[in-house]
Parts: sequence; C-alpha cells; structure tokens
Amino acid sequence: MKILYLITKSEAGGAQTHIWQLSKYFVGRGYKIGVMSYPGGWLEEEVRKTGARFYPNYFLSNSINPIQNFRAVKEIKKAIDDFKPDLVSCHSTAAGFLGRLAIRNKILTIFTAHGWAFTEGVPFLRKYLAIFAEKIAARYCSKIICVSENDKQLALKYGIAKPDKLVVIHNGVEITQINADSKQKDTERSIKIVFVGRLAQQKDPLLLLRAFNDLSSELKDKAQIFIIGEGPKRKELEKFIKENKLDKKIKLLGGASREKVFEILKESDIFVLTSNWEGFPRSILEAMSCGLPVIASDVGGVREAVDESCGVLVKREDREGLKRALEKLIKNPSLIKKMGKRAEEKASKEFSLDKMFRETERVYKKLFSLEKS
Repeated sequence: MKILYLITKSEAGGAQTHIWQLSKYFVGRGYKIGVMSYPGGWLEEEVRKTGARFYPNYFLSNSINPIQNFRAVKEIKKAIDDFKPDLVSCHSTAAGFLGRLAIRNKILTIFTAHGWAFTEGVPFLRKYLAIFAEKIAARYCSKIICVSENDKQLALKYGIAKPDKLVVIHNGVEITQINADSKQKDTERSIKIVFVGRLAQQKDPLLLLRAFNDLSSELKDKAQIFIIGEGPKRKELEKFIKENKLDKKIKLLGGASREKVFEILKESDIFVLTSNWEGFPRSILEAMSCGLPVIASDVGGVREAVDESCGVLVKREDREGLKRALEKLIKNPSLIKKMGKRAEEKASKEFSLDKMFRETERVYKKLFSLEKS
C-alpha cells in the first residue's frame, strides 16, 4: 500500500511526531510512504531518515489567503499525481481541510483530528468558523480518526460526522523510553517541576508561575520549575520572573530536541500542563512514560490519561486549584513516587506505540479492502 501523509507544518510538535512515528513504522512494514508539509523543519529531516519520500509545499500555512491556499491545493494535486497513493492521511487543521478539498474522495482519504479547533476553551469566532469548515471537509473523507474519546464526542455534538465515520485511536508513546534507565532521586535536592509546551495562550504557562509564586516561602524553597518551549509569551514570563525575584527558582530553557526533553523529564519529579484547550496532549504521555505524576488542566481528552492514581486535574485557569495541587505533591515526596510509578505503568499498558500502530493499520487495511471490493 502507498500512503501519503499531509500536515501543515514541519516544525517539531505532537502531530508531527505522530506522522514521523507512523512513517517509520509503515516503511519498516514494507509500505511506500510519502509526506507533504511546509519544508525546512524537524519533520522533514526525520522523515527523510526513515526512507519515506518528502514533498515540500511552500504554500501550506494557517493563512486564510485564498491565492496561497489555491497554490497549496495545486501542490497537493501534483504530489498525488507523482506518488499515486492508495490512501491519503490528512493531519492538522489547514492541511486537513485543503487536502480533503483537493482530493474530494477521488482517492481513499482519512483525516486525523489532533484536537479540534472548536474544542472547549477556543475563542468564540475561531470555534464556529472551525465547525463550519469541518462540516464541509468531513464529506470528503472515509474515516475520521480522533485521538481521544472527548474529540469523538465533540464531533458528534456539533454534527461534524455520523458515528460510523468516527474512530478513536489514542496517541502512543515510546515504551523504550520508560525502561531506558531508572531515576535515582536524591531526597536532599529540590523537587524538579517541568513544563513542556509552546509559550502561548493555549498552554498558559504564566498560570504555573503565578500559582508557584503563591506558595509559601518554605514550599518554594523545596522546588524548582523548568520551562521547555518558546513562543510569544516568553517576554511576559521573563518579566514576571524578574519582578518577583524568581530567577533562582524558575528556569526558561527554551526549545529542545526530543532527546533533550526526555533527558530532562527523566531527571524531573512532577510534570505540569496548564492548557486552556487540548485534544489529547502527547507531552503528558511522554511525562508519564518517564515516571512523572501529572498536574494538568482538565480540558479535552486529558482525563483519559490522567486520573487520581497518577496525577491531579484542575479546572482551566484555576490558579488556586493549581496552587493546592502543587502544595499537595511538594509536601508529599512519597506520593510523588507512588503516582509516578502508576503513571509509568499506565503509559506502558494503555498508551503504547505498538497499540497505536496496530489500531491505525487495522483502519487502513479495512478501508483499503472495502475500496477494492
């Protein structure tokens, strides 16, 4: 089978990691794989290493410019004419919409929703424009893969597609990372709290800093925060750290490679994600796979991974609730260890890459066999 993946950007991110993982797996299984995205990022480099073919599309973006989108569609059609795929798998909002409109069911097409652009917490206008667009695009695919049950229920709620068109396949995480090494915790050192994500409105990293600053001096002395990521909120974070004299307690590490992120996770104690909206964040699974308990906003499909046995869920934008969650864990190192062990077990059992691969391949093969019959 020949599969062409479409995604808007090539920069490192959850959806890009998903495509890289699938490409590597299916190339190893003897499939012919092509990937199209805006070129020049992490994904292009990694896809080429797998032996898959990369198609650059310089017009793919989140722009609403009709001329640019028209050119993006032309490039998609050119790649299809050249690669002649049996199946096209579309990912991300822009590539997902333009790809389905370009193909219009002339080739077997699947869309994977890595969190809907109309999920709870998304600004009002953006939300309803996304619903309108997804209702149109849903006509032009055979299946929609949702990365969480929450996303499936949202699609049903807003009438995006009928139940038989929707299937849930959770993201998977590398199990080899779980057993790569065991963390040796020094009980005398500070508790390391880590945040991984884009420094933007969606992830709301300033909420973590404010909640941490609300802690007593005694608890702040026992912990440090490490922020991994870049984005438009960085200057705001820098200003807050400076004004509150937290430069010794909070470190902005900037962007990091996947290898470096895993290295830091394995040296840390608690993972925090303060998102205003999410689909099913891969960063949480990666933290769990490294044995970290999770404190996270109860948004999107987060509760499908995090429960009271392995973490603490707080309401969106709940500064006081986040403060209490931090207090609970910082005061109880034994609870951190207990929850971390359960998080690791849960990631291994319920969210393995092998499980994701098997379920995805099953969908591909079923649709392909129906197409040929």
